[in-house]
Amino acid sequence: CGSGSAEPPPAPRGAPHHGEDGVTKAAERVRSALGGRAACVVCILGDKEFRSVDTRALVEAIAAKLDAILGAQARFVTGGLPGVQEAFARHCGDGSRVWNLLPVGQECGFSRGTDLHAGADLEERRAIFGLIGDVYISAEGGPGVAQEARVAHVRGAAVVPLRRTGGASAGLFDFPRGALERPEFASEEQW
Repeated sequence: CGSGSAEPPPAPRGAPHHGEDGVTKAAERVRSALGGRAACVVCILGDKEFRSVDTRALVEAIAAKLDAILGAQARFVTGGLPGVQEAFARHCGDGSRVWNLLPVGQECGFSRGTDLHAGADLEERRAIFGLIGDVYISAEGGPGVAQEARVAHVRGAAVVPLRRTGGASAGLFDFPRGALERPEFASEEQW
């Protein structure tokens, strides 16, 4: 993610998609709406409730910092869930670069961000979510967070777990082992 300017995309809406081909096409449609390959898409994974005492403050600080340092082509995508994702959305600047990916027909209700709709249900939405990001940041989490992280990691996206927050992000629930190792782009000190 570098710097540059881009106009926010319109929110796509459409019919539910079924099957692997439908999920792939829906992911391509969402990615296009987010600015295509010119955009840097950062997806946020996390629990619906905060389980660790300092996770909320950590997520809020990361949201503010990423908003401040990443260029205009950066897009931040949540799954529209309370807890980690809502805290990130509420603290990511003015919310103009935040999108909340939801199954068709559902609304998010956050005071920040734009709702995007893809997938007939949560399972399809999760599959699509795992295909659209360049970077995935996870805080806490259970089996669903680990599943989305596995899909992203297998296809080569950068997965950055906030390990100190616990849960899936600390390696539980079959979180991808490779994602728990220091990525090439991070120094030992950063990791």
